Amino acid sequence: LCLARTVRKQWYQRRVRGLQKVVEELVGRWGTGQTAATDLDGLTPQQVKAVLTLLHERDSATLGTVATLDKLFSFSAYKNCDILAAWCRLAIKVRHKPIVPVALDFVTRQGRMKYVRPIYRDLFAWPEQSARAVNAFNEKKQFYMGICRSMVTKDLQSILVSQERMG
Repeated sequence: LCLARTVRKQWYQRRVRGLQKVVEELVGRWGTGQTAATDLDGLTPQQVKAVLTLLHERDSATLGTVATLDKLFSFSAYKNCDILAAWCRLAIKVRHKPIVPVALDFVTRQGRMKYVRPIYRDLFAWPEQSARAVNAFNEKKQFYMGICRSMVTKDLQSILVSQERMG
């Protein structure tokens, strides 16, 4: 029984390392603008989300790469909320303008704070889109649960205060 558990654990660790390696390789390639239509073949949704999240965190994607990725994989039309949220954040970060209506539609339909708050925060911080995001939030804020509405309002106020200090 102990041997079987040890073998299972070793197999799992090798599998996880293999999955992580695929993600890291793809992040490296996409970060340098190297894309192919077959890049997502065989990837799990969790791996796709991990790739998008790492690109966002590492600031390694360009506007051109994001536009190419959307053409190749139609990320803006994804139905998986985790992938769409990660995609929105990445596209907002590189200022990919076509993502704005997609992101606003997503946050006004979704309502979960884990998606809504970071996307609104990113949009509020984008000077050219801030007013649009504020208007969308104000129109739909009654749709959100109280804690979500309160936290997004605090984020908005914090960003406005920091923008006043800078400007």
